[in-house]
Amino acid sequence: MAPPKTHPDARSVADVVPTDAYAPHDRVWVYRDGQWRAGIVYEASSHAATVICRSPTARGTEVEIRTARYVARRDRIDLSIDALSYV
Repeated sequence: MAPPKTHPDARSVADVVPTDAYAPHDRVWVYRDGQWRAGIVYEASSHAATVICRSPTARGTEVEIRTARYVARRDRIDLSIDALSYV
């Protein structure tokens, strides 16, 4: 699945998966700084998901906390983030 083409605020409610439906290690798209980035769920609750995603400005990763509207399922493999061993 390619990243969503719309801004998170314009997504249909039917397209938004509640954050408690995600589990650790799930592959997701994370909306940050105006674009969708590949990420991995670290943990999730009914309020938000903690995700690890690639840093847009530096080498490495960043930890983000996002609500459901800013996270989407991802099935496309991205070795730069999916190969992390500490998740």
